[in-house]
Amino acid sequence: MKHFKNCKTLDQAKNEFRNLCKALHPDTSGYDSQSDFIRMYTEFQSFRPTETKQGDENFNTDKFYDLVKKFEHLKDVSISFVGCFVWLEDDAYGAMYKQLKEINAIKIDGYNVARWAGKKKNWYFSPQDYKQKSKSRKTLGEIKATYGSSTFKMQGFKQLGA
Repeated sequence: MKHFKNCKTLDQAKNEFRNLCKALHPDTSGYDSQSDFIRMYTEFQSFRPTETKQGDENFNTDKFYDLVKKFEHLKDVSISFVGCFVWLEDDAYGAMYKQLKEINAIKIDGYNVARWAGKKKNWYFSPQDYKQKSKSRKTLGEIKATYGSSTFKMQGFKQLGA
């Protein structure tokens, strides 16, 4: 396991996986990296954290990879995994607005459709069983600090095998 040898937790492995997806994907790597990508993906599937937290035991690598792939066609947008929510943020001014139809077309099993958080000026996906208790006055940065987050910048690349 050369790619995930320094990862002790599932969150560290997920962050490393997102970074490696961008670096090793054949459309973005700059070389014929399909075999390296597949090897890395296989390593990620067999990763077992040495430190665990509640909820890690139900983690499914295939479902996580499928989730990340839902966003790969977006350009100049960052995806942040904050607690059990998925937030989208502009990397370039107006990038989400220009891709509004694509964002609204994203369907994730177990999640509600994309919703606009007007005060935070970002789109988000919430779990289907999520019930809003009150309107949060926290900024997205404060929410990230409270629940922890990992961010993945999307450059817009083709799917493997396409």
